Amino acid sequence: MSVLASYRQLRYLPKFGPTLVAAVAGKLKPGVSSLALLLEVAHYRGLGQAAVAVSVTALAGVTLPLRGRLMDRHGYTHGMAPALMVYLMSLAVLVLNEHVRGPFAVTLAVAFVSGTSAPPIQTATRLIWQDMTTDALRTTALSLDTMLTDLGFIVGPTIAAFLVVTVAPWAGVAASALLCTVATLLLLLRGVPRRSGPPRQTERHWLGPLRSRAVRRTMAAAVFFFLGVRAIELAFPVWAQRHGMSLMSGVLLSCMSVGSVAGGLVLGALPARWSARATLPVTLVVLCVGTLLVAAASFTGTVVLAVTAALMGVALGPSFVALWATAGELTPANTAAETMAWNSSFMSLGGAVGAALGSVVARVSGPGGLLVFAALALATGAGLAHLALIAAPAERESTPGVGTRADRKATTL
Repeated sequence: MSVLASYRQLRYLPKFGPTLVAAVAGKLKPGVSSLALLLEVAHYRGLGQAAVAVSVTALAGVTLPLRGRLMDRHGYTHGMAPALMVYLMSLAVLVLNEHVRGPFAVTLAVAFVSGTSAPPIQTATRLIWQDMTTDALRTTALSLDTMLTDLGFIVGPTIAAFLVVTVAPWAGVAASALLCTVATLLLLLRGVPRRSGPPRQTERHWLGPLRSRAVRRTMAAAVFFFLGVRAIELAFPVWAQRHGMSLMSGVLLSCMSVGSVAGGLVLGALPARWSARATLPVTLVVLCVGTLLVAAASFTGTVVLAVTAALMGVALGPSFVALWATAGELTPANTAAETMAWNSSFMSLGGAVGAALGSVVARVSGPGGLLVFAALALATGAGLAHLALIAAPAERESTPGVGTRADRKATTL
């Protein structure tokens, strides 16, 4: 059987083409939008104020779980269609305000509005992949989604920079608006998974999906997972600077990314009976071991470090796949969008903590110590993920509808 046989089977899924195009557009948008906003504002005001505007947009990400809850309760059309209109208008106001060199306060205000109103395309596409696939192809679809995410962050900034340099300062922002519009319309026309009935009173708990112990442990695992990833990403530039080879920081990060894409590709191509064994605790343990090998290689030569970074990256892509799959499997009934949103938020939290703590550890222990610190974080995440999987069966018995696909059977718009 061909290695890519599983990926070819995806073509036969209902409306696979529009979903794939929407996923590609949605994965390109984050890489395009961040750099496009930075370059647009920097053209008129300088990099200092541009960085503040980008930070304000990122700060708006804290509203993602609330937006997910609203979408779960009121439907995806009511959540995504108006949000798209507000998003497009905010970008138009931003471009106009920059062109006329209006007040910087207006720039910050519309930047925040654009961040809070951007339709959660990636959340919606992950829900669609999980809804449209069986267990045999679900890992393949999520692996494809993860690979597209990696490629989006590589290609997206290049597209934004090219458009700004060759067309105009506003061209990158326009590309972000176009990608968001295409993805949102395709998802809505395709039919986004939605709840099938009014929420039960027990689903109105203020904690939402976080009332589930299994979900809380999964979110905690996500924090430690991304804490470790951010520490690894910081360790490579620290190593390169200490050895007087600044360019190697990009090379090492690229090696890890190539390994991540390869690992995700292989995982998606495996038969279901094999890919099912790549649970979140397993992938995080493998990633932890790989990180320790990279820590040891940091005391050797450049070539050895690059090779071990690529090998360690092979476990990175499957870890992302396993995290999203675990969050999807443990999602309480009718809270799918909010659960995915919380997952993204906790990953961002872990990344922020990892960057802050990692800089301190790097100054004290150097790149080798920072990589050991990352490995400890990943090991902690693996333990929490294992506890989450242990808690899930008990919750299914005590709370009907928690973590069961039958109770959250989706219908289409």
